[in-house]
Amino acid sequence: MTESTSAATTSDHRAGVDVPVVIVGMGPTGLMLAGELRLRGIDCLVIGSSSTPDTESRALGFTSSTQEIFAHRDMLHEFGELERVAAVHFAGIVISSDHLSSPYLPVMRFPQYKTEGVLHARAQRLGADIKRGCTVTEIVESDEYLETVAKGPTGEFRVRSRYVVGCDGAHSAVRGFASLDYSLSPPNVQMLLADIEHAGLPNNPFGKRTSTGMVMSGPLSDDVDRLIVCDFHAEPLERGVRVEEKHLQAAYKNITGDDLPQGKIRWASYFNDASGMAPSFRKGRIFLAGDAAHTHLPAGGQGMNVSLQDAVNLGWKLAADIQGWAPADLLDSYDAERGRAAAELLADTRAQGQLFLGGREVEPVRDLVTRLAATAGAAEVLADEVTGMALRYDFAGDTPEPIGRLLPTKHLRVSGEDTPPRGLLRDGRGLFLASGGAATSAAVLERWRDRVQVEEISTPTGAEALVRPDGYVAWTSDADESLSCALERWFGAAS
Repeated sequence: MTESTSAATTSDHRAGVDVPVVIVGMGPTGLMLAGELRLRGIDCLVIGSSSTPDTESRALGFTSSTQEIFAHRDMLHEFGELERVAAVHFAGIVISSDHLSSPYLPVMRFPQYKTEGVLHARAQRLGADIKRGCTVTEIVESDEYLETVAKGPTGEFRVRSRYVVGCDGAHSAVRGFASLDYSLSPPNVQMLLADIEHAGLPNNPFGKRTSTGMVMSGPLSDDVDRLIVCDFHAEPLERGVRVEEKHLQAAYKNITGDDLPQGKIRWASYFNDASGMAPSFRKGRIFLAGDAAHTHLPAGGQGMNVSLQDAVNLGWKLAADIQGWAPADLLDSYDAERGRAAAELLADTRAQGQLFLGGREVEPVRDLVTRLAATAGAAEVLADEVTGMALRYDFAGDTPEPIGRLLPTKHLRVSGEDTPPRGLLRDGRGLFLASGGAATSAAVLERWRDRVQVEEISTPTGAEALVRPDGYVAWTSDADESLSCALERWFGAAS
């Protein structure tokens, strides 16, 4: 039934449950979630509709925040040598990476199928069950479990689980079964994209505007270029129409005035700026993550990265619940936190879409943002916005920084090392940063030793910090809240 058999089984202790979690969708989100669950010893079954691995390039890299999380898990090296760029862009307005609050420069030219390959291998290595070529046809809920009905190469099968997570993309079947469908804002523009062999397109990774449209191009490899074109005046292709060479040629000519260099089209598609998000990312024991939960303009390459972080946020919370130590409202915090992340993503990409793909009427605003981006303060805000480092969860309230944010590693140092630490959260537990020793906190931490590890790390302020398994700071010694209260809030009752 599976490509991989779990090496260590975590019993759910519930009558009739075959596996604690069923993950529907075998893209980056579902595979990342599978790895996160197995990291904490939770069995899961991943069901994917494709019978073979995907080979389309699609998303092309990692933001700084995603790399921070990979580094925390000590898995960044699994992606091999990565090509980084010393800049980011907001709607095509280039900002130096000097303004990033992360030590990790954005990664480019790493196709999504390679990301899926790494995450698939990791999920398998950790013991996830993976079943390809299967389509989910129904999810039936009972008092004790969810029953997922699917059709595969050998016929129909049924799996009973405690939870189901829909990671099955923009046309999510799970979202429909959970009655969480949503409407999209009307599209204003449409973009065509293609991977073209031996075209020799100009290296223009941040895009170029003309009076008639926008063009973005650059090499994916030595023999393949990526092209994105947006013709402001072209009639959008109807749903289901295949993007052909003639469409790309016409748009490129209208935008640049030049003929599109000849080359073999390896893959082509289109997208628009319609956006929306599910009214909730949870319906009882069904969860949504990634593109199943939110749709937006893929500006700045943020989509896959935000989806991966959905998985990291949800994984440890499901594990905590299944293992029996989760605080009462921990699972609810997934919807609250990732709903906020999605809302900010939609607002950010809408703003970029209007600045980058609007007509002459946006030029005064674009000129203003360009001037602002030349100042240090505004550049830092925009750089962190498009790399995911600006997100701060609501639970932080009026507490001091960096509570509510992804642990900022740029200035963290382990004694004797001159680079930011990696692997601080490699086993998926929480983390206590003891700056200069944890003598005053040792007695308290001992009661949560199975869920929180302690590391001596030099922080810029000298403050101690409690970090959740997803890398977000939950408490610092500068906060009014006591450490024991913060531990109970995120890691449940003491042992």
